[in-house]
Amino acid sequence: MKALSVRQPYAWAIAHGGKDIENRSWGAGYRGPLAIHAGARWDEDGATDKRILRALHQFGDRFTPPLRVERLGPTAVRLLRDGQLTAGAVVAVARVELVCIGQRGCGCDSPWTVQGQYHWRLRDVQPLSAPVPCKGRLGLWDLPDDVEAEVMSQLALASQQAGETS
Repeated sequence: MKALSVRQPYAWAIAHGGKDIENRSWGAGYRGPLAIHAGARWDEDGATDKRILRALHQFGDRFTPPLRVERLGPTAVRLLRDGQLTAGAVVAVARVELVCIGQRGCGCDSPWTVQGQYHWRLRDVQPLSAPVPCKGRLGLWDLPDDVEAEVMSQLALASQQAGETS
Protein backbone atom coordinates (compact mmCIF):
# COMPACT_ATOMS: atom_id res chain seq x y z
CA MET A 1 0.00 0.00 0.00
CA LYS A 2 1.21 3.48 -0.82
CA ALA A 3 1.66 5.95 2.04
CA LEU A 4 2.04 9.69 2.47
CA SER A 5 3.52 11.39 5.53
CA VAL A 6 1.54 14.40 6.69
CA ARG A 7 2.53 16.68 9.55
CA GLN A 8 0.26 17.03 12.54
CA PRO A 9 -2.27 18.52 13.05
CA TYR A 10 -3.12 18.04 9.36
CA ALA A 11 -2.92 14.23 9.65
CA TRP A 12 -5.53 14.48 12.46
CA ALA A 13 -7.69 16.64 10.20
CA ILE A 14 -7.59 13.99 7.45
CA ALA A 15 -8.32 11.13 9.84
CA HIS A 16 -10.96 12.84 12.00
CA GLY A 17 -11.67 16.40 10.91
CA GLY A 18 -13.11 16.14 7.41
CA LYS A 19 -9.98 17.28 5.53
CA ASP A 20 -10.67 15.91 2.06
CA ILE A 21 -7.82 17.58 0.14
CA GLU A 22 -4.11 17.18 0.75
CA ASN A 23 -2.14 19.98 -0.93
CA ARG A 24 1.29 19.22 -2.35
CA SER A 25 3.76 21.03 -4.56
CA TRP A 26 3.97 17.89 -6.72
CA GLY A 27 1.43 15.65 -8.39
CA ALA A 28 1.24 11.92 -8.87
CA GLY A 29 -0.52 9.60 -11.25
CA TYR A 30 -1.46 7.39 -8.32
CA ARG A 31 -5.09 6.56 -7.55
CA GLY A 32 -6.24 4.09 -4.92
CA PRO A 33 -5.72 3.33 -1.24
CA LEU A 34 -3.35 5.60 0.64
CA ALA A 35 -2.08 5.18 4.19
CA ILE A 36 -2.01 8.51 6.04
CA HIS A 37 1.16 8.60 8.12
CA ALA A 38 1.33 11.20 10.90
CA GLY A 39 4.84 12.56 10.59
CA ALA A 40 7.12 13.23 13.52
CA ARG A 41 7.19 16.97 12.86
CA TRP A 42 4.55 19.42 14.03
CA ASP A 43 3.25 22.11 11.68
CA GLU A 44 2.92 25.25 13.79
CA ASP A 45 0.87 26.96 11.07
CA GLY A 46 -1.63 24.11 11.37
CA ALA A 47 -2.00 24.82 15.09
CA THR A 48 -3.63 28.15 14.26
CA ASP A 49 -5.22 27.21 10.92
CA LYS A 50 -8.88 28.27 11.13
CA ARG A 51 -9.94 25.17 9.17
CA ILE A 52 -8.23 22.94 11.76
CA LEU A 53 -9.80 24.88 14.63
CA ARG A 54 -13.26 24.63 13.03
CA ALA A 55 -12.79 20.87 12.58
CA LEU A 56 -11.57 20.61 16.17
CA HIS A 57 -14.66 22.46 17.38
CA GLN A 58 -16.91 20.20 15.29
CA PHE A 59 -15.19 16.83 15.78
CA GLY A 60 -12.75 17.27 18.68
CA ASP A 61 -15.09 15.97 21.37
CA ARG A 62 -14.56 12.44 19.98
CA PHE A 63 -11.33 12.32 21.98
CA THR A 64 -10.89 11.54 25.65
CA PRO A 65 -9.43 13.71 26.97
CA PRO A 66 -10.51 16.36 24.45
CA LEU A 67 -7.79 18.01 22.38
CA ARG A 68 -6.60 21.17 24.08
CA VAL A 69 -6.19 24.72 22.82
CA GLU A 70 -4.46 27.79 24.22
CA ARG A 71 -6.18 31.17 24.08
CA LEU A 72 -3.92 33.71 22.36
CA GLY A 73 -6.31 36.66 22.54
CA PRO A 74 -10.00 37.52 22.54
CA THR A 75 -10.66 35.64 19.28
CA ALA A 76 -7.46 33.68 18.63
CA VAL A 77 -6.61 30.18 19.80
CA ARG A 78 -3.89 27.65 19.04
CA LEU A 79 -4.05 23.87 19.17
CA LEU A 80 -1.54 22.62 21.73
CA ARG A 81 1.13 20.11 20.85
CA ASP A 82 0.93 18.19 24.08
CA GLY A 83 1.34 14.60 23.02
CA GLN A 84 -2.35 13.96 22.37
CA LEU A 85 -1.90 13.77 18.61
CA THR A 86 -0.06 10.71 17.32
CA ALA A 87 3.28 11.17 15.58
CA GLY A 88 5.36 8.61 13.72
CA ALA A 89 2.51 6.23 12.86
CA VAL A 90 -0.13 5.38 10.28
CA VAL A 91 -3.40 6.86 11.56
CA ALA A 92 -5.85 6.35 8.67
CA VAL A 93 -6.38 5.01 5.18
CA ALA A 94 -8.04 7.05 2.44
CA ARG A 95 -8.66 6.54 -1.24
CA VAL A 96 -6.96 8.96 -3.64
CA GLU A 97 -9.70 9.76 -6.11
CA LEU A 98 -8.00 12.47 -8.13
CA VAL A 99 -4.84 14.56 -8.24
CA CYS A 100 -5.19 17.87 -10.08
CA ILE A 101 -3.32 21.13 -10.28
CA GLY A 102 -4.98 23.65 -8.04
CA GLN A 103 -6.45 26.20 -10.38
CA ARG A 104 -9.92 27.64 -10.53
CA GLY A 105 -12.28 25.25 -12.22
CA CYS A 106 -10.40 22.07 -11.39
CA GLY A 107 -13.45 20.74 -9.54
CA CYS A 108 -11.95 20.87 -6.06
CA ASP A 109 -14.28 23.19 -4.19
CA SER A 110 -13.21 22.09 -0.72
CA PRO A 111 -12.22 24.72 1.85
CA TRP A 112 -8.99 22.71 2.23
CA THR A 113 -7.70 23.53 -1.27
CA VAL A 114 -4.76 25.88 -1.75
CA GLN A 115 -4.59 27.58 -5.14
CA GLY A 116 -1.42 26.81 -7.09
CA GLN A 117 -0.83 23.48 -5.32
CA TYR A 118 -1.68 19.98 -6.49
CA HIS A 119 -4.88 18.79 -4.84
CA TRP A 120 -4.93 15.16 -3.74
CA ARG A 121 -8.68 14.51 -3.41
CA LEU A 122 -9.24 12.00 -0.59
CA ARG A 123 -12.38 9.91 -0.18
CA ASP A 124 -13.56 7.06 2.06
CA VAL A 125 -11.25 8.00 4.94
CA GLN A 126 -11.06 5.28 7.58
CA PRO A 127 -9.28 6.21 10.84
CA LEU A 128 -7.44 3.32 12.44
CA SER A 129 -8.55 2.26 15.92
CA ALA A 130 -4.90 2.06 16.99
CA PRO A 131 -2.09 3.97 15.26
CA VAL A 132 0.50 1.68 13.67
CA PRO A 133 4.05 2.90 14.44
CA CYS A 134 6.19 3.37 11.38
CA LYS A 135 9.00 5.62 10.23
CA GLY A 136 7.82 8.07 7.57
CA ARG A 137 9.47 9.16 4.35
CA LEU A 138 9.28 12.00 1.87
CA GLY A 139 7.14 11.62 -1.21
CA LEU A 140 4.82 8.74 -1.98
CA TRP A 141 6.22 5.56 -0.47
CA ASP A 142 5.38 1.91 0.16
CA LEU A 143 4.42 0.72 3.64
CA PRO A 144 6.67 -2.00 5.06
CA ASP A 145 4.98 -5.41 4.83
CA ASP A 146 4.47 -5.81 8.59
CA VAL A 147 2.91 -2.33 8.91
CA GLU A 148 0.64 -2.95 5.92
CA ALA A 149 -0.48 -6.27 7.43
CA GLU A 150 -1.45 -4.54 10.70
CA VAL A 151 -3.25 -1.74 8.86
CA MET A 152 -5.19 -4.24 6.72
CA SER A 153 -6.06 -6.28 9.81
CA GLN A 154 -7.56 -3.21 11.50
CA LEU A 155 -9.53 -2.28 8.38
CA ALA A 156 -10.90 -5.82 8.07
CA LEU A 157 -11.94 -5.86 11.74
CA ALA A 158 -13.63 -2.46 11.41
CA SER A 159 -15.48 -3.63 8.30
CA GLN A 160 -16.59 -6.81 10.07
CA GLN A 161 -17.81 -4.85 13.10
CA ALA A 162 -19.67 -2.40 10.86
CA GLY A 163 -21.39 -5.33 9.15
CA GLU A 164 -22.47 -6.77 12.49
CA THR A 165 -24.11 -3.52 13.60
CA SER A 166 -26.10 -2.96 10.42
